[in-house]
Amino acid sequence: MKKQWFPILWIIVMILSGCSAAPTPQPTIVVDAQIEARMERVEQGLIPITMQGEIESWEPQGLLDRMQHYQVPGIGIAVIQDFQIEWAKGYGVLREGGADPVTTESLFHAGSVAKPVSAAATLTLVERGLLDLDANVNGSLQSWQVPDNEFTVDEKVTLRRLLSHSSGIQDGFTNRSSSDSIPTYAVPAGEVPTVTLQELLDAEHSVDVDERTRVTTVPGASYRYANANYAILELLITDVLQQPYSEFMHETVLEPLGMTSSTFEQPLPGDLRRRATTEHDSMGHPMEGERLHFPFLAAGGLWTTSSDLAVFAVEIMNAYQGMSDALLDPAFVQAMVAPQIATLDNAFGHSYGLGFHLGGEGQDLLLFHTGGTWGSTCLIWLYPERGQGAIIMTNSASWEGAIRFEILISLAMEYGWPLAVPGS
Repeated sequence: MKKQWFPILWIIVMILSGCSAAPTPQPTIVVDAQIEARMERVEQGLIPITMQGEIESWEPQGLLDRMQHYQVPGIGIAVIQDFQIEWAKGYGVLREGGADPVTTESLFHAGSVAKPVSAAATLTLVERGLLDLDANVNGSLQSWQVPDNEFTVDEKVTLRRLLSHSSGIQDGFTNRSSSDSIPTYAVPAGEVPTVTLQELLDAEHSVDVDERTRVTTVPGASYRYANANYAILELLITDVLQQPYSEFMHETVLEPLGMTSSTFEQPLPGDLRRRATTEHDSMGHPMEGERLHFPFLAAGGLWTTSSDLAVFAVEIMNAYQGMSDALLDPAFVQAMVAPQIATLDNAFGHSYGLGFHLGGEGQDLLLFHTGGTWGSTCLIWLYPERGQGAIIMTNSASWEGAIRFEILISLAMEYGWPLAVPGS
């Protein structure tokens, strides 16, 4: 959702040999003694990092101790090995001070990790011929139009550029920190946002955004991360299909992949709401309204479990290998992970594709995305050539989700991932 950052520290981990693909859309996870031992080593192998991105100590610490240090009540982790979910586990509690434990069935707010899921769904419409990646989106938008100006005379805002954050668009609702006040367009659990996407994009009077959405650089010329790109994408899809976005996502991604603990609906359906974590602010305090809902779904409206998100990740990697077309033809997944625009200021990677940040190359190709709200953080981290990766989700915005990267280091050291970890 909001833009996340973390300073640069390089830790190079030994490379594992490649693994063969096996399509597993909704696997049964069998945890044997060997996997239990790996889990234990991961849980006890966190390397503390300072907020300046430096190693605080090379003495490994336990996950539960680091959760207490960071004031993170709950975490969900799912690990992918050999193109299947090797293990998934919940840690801590749904709410600080509460007794209900986080399990593999507990939902977290994915924040901007919704973007690669939305991107994959959007490409199904391109595959069906209902959308064109390289056409001017104003030709299909009905409920709102991208304002033309001197920057759009020769180059236009296209779907490809929205998906890759290369549209030249700047908005007034992206560059806010979790330590900033919660915007008034966010509503608590049980409510539906009343501010529309159009009002948000136009910065209508009384809508709590910094400025009106507009094109400020030539489309296609450079990368600028903006939630408005995916808000416009959401309008484009609802205009073309005349269908609520949450229904589209359910029918296109969640239901076909068996992601039964995931939703873009607001408020959360009853059963899922009962299993959802409470979000906690940057100080580790529970949100007064338990959790937040935003007007923009494609950019940051997904509630899911680490296991469900791992199912999506496995499908993307299997399709990349040409082993599955349950969601997308492999050619379209190849397009997702093809560099579209350079990301010069990214600590983890070198470019952005269609929904994913990209890093590494060859066998070390990396797909990733961070997510953060005023009360949650998330990380999807995948090596599609190797069939390895992880989903890490937290129910607290404290320390901007730094604990995700301590877990990532521990996973990399255990599984031999080629890893450039944030630090200095």
